[in-house]
Amino acid sequence: MKRTTKSRRKAAAPVDLDRLIDDLGTLKTDFAAIIGQIKSGALDHAGDRAEQLLSQLSERANELYETVSEQGSQSVEAVSEQVRARPITSLLVAFGLGLILSWLVLR
Repeated sequence: MKRTTKSRRKAAAPVDLDRLIDDLGTLKTDFAAIIGQIKSGALDHAGDRAEQLLSQLSERANELYETVSEQGSQSVEAVSEQVRARPITSLLVAFGLGLILSWLVLR
């Protein structure tokens, strides 16, 4: 009978919420600038410039999505590992949270 060992992954990197918030703020500012420039028609080549800015905005949004998606996956994996490591505790916590939420909803 062969004995296999499960490989343990490194602990998930902590979520850098400050960076995500800064990125979202920058995206909001960029989007507002694009909309402002389109509305004002201040640029001679507003269409070309708007396309360029929208392309940059799209790239940044994709990068942010990938970052959030990756960190979400790492968080799900970390929670799954905790549930496997402590199933009884996880069940009790889930029951307690369900009890509290039902109490709040029925209130």
